[in-house]
Amino acid sequence: MTKPRHSPPPARRLALLLVAALLPALATGAEVAVLGTAHLAQLQPAASPAQQAAVVDRLARFAPTRVCIEAVPGESVEAFAADPARYGELLSTFAMNAVRLAGEQQVRRQRTAAQARAEAARLVEQASLDDMQRLTLVSLQLAAYEPWSAALNWSALPAPARESAAATLGLAATERLDAMSASDNEIATIALRLARQLGQRELCAVDPFADELGVNALADELMPRLSVPAVQQGLEALNAEQAKHWHADQPDGLLALLRWMNSDAWARADLAAEWAVFDNADGRHDAGRRRLMLWHARNAEITARLAREMAREEGGRTLLVIGAAHRPFLQASLRALPWVDVIDGEALLAP
Repeated sequence: MTKPRHSPPPARRLALLLVAALLPALATGAEVAVLGTAHLAQLQPAASPAQQAAVVDRLARFAPTRVCIEAVPGESVEAFAADPARYGELLSTFAMNAVRLAGEQQVRRQRTAAQARAEAARLVEQASLDDMQRLTLVSLQLAAYEPWSAALNWSALPAPARESAAATLGLAATERLDAMSASDNEIATIALRLARQLGQRELCAVDPFADELGVNALADELMPRLSVPAVQQGLEALNAEQAKHWHADQPDGLLALLRWMNSDAWARADLAAEWAVFDNADGRHDAGRRRLMLWHARNAEITARLAREMAREEGGRTLLVIGAAHRPFLQASLRALPWVDVIDGEALLAP
């Protein structure tokens, strides 16, 4: 019988078989969980501290070695701040705390953002920190445009150390750190509390938000489509369904809401209400489809940054807390990686 023209040579066939045999083992090498969440600062009525703690305790069973958040990375903030004409709106919307708190700490510590970032990394790796060292770490993380990591360490300080910190950090910084660590949003109530409970000293930010500038540029073209009654009705129906799943009077009410928001049923409903409306049946590459491409670009950037965090020595079990709309797209990208084991968020929150 004639040998097929495109059959790989024996050595290559053996290599392919070996790779195929190794894939199941590689799939257990790194674990990542993407927890899709409602924006809790907008949840009505607000979740109680006990309900928030129930979510944190459930996630602690996963014991992530790295906790990531939907925030602009410090290096990106630094780069954006160098071009305020282009990125000023982005910074004022998504990174205002980073911008307004960094300058004073850079002056107080006589460090550039890059120097502060490197020095903070060394403190993060130390076996233990006393209160003064942790306060120094807070200052360095602020100088490096990483306010959420600073808020994490600020919240871990005992009350007397925080009360006397104005001389070291300045009153504006201490007041803002108090406000951030007490915020109702999911970064403070879930990610920060979980990382503190696990003894971690930094939160990794993975969303530069840069593609939102492109979305803003399409706003005038998108508005006619978004104002169609059917689109508005679809969004209202999704919000009504969320309200039905939010049992604010139950101790596990937030757990139950987030379980639903991490389900396949929620993903299908959100796809229909929030994203399919931008796709054209006639195939025209108009503003709607371009908006979808920018959404995919943003999620691809988040995936890339998440992978870089997983590449760190402590990144073997990574958790990302992010707005629920991102979750199905990120999971699909991560599941394409045979050496990554994607842990389902719905299962993480299961009883």
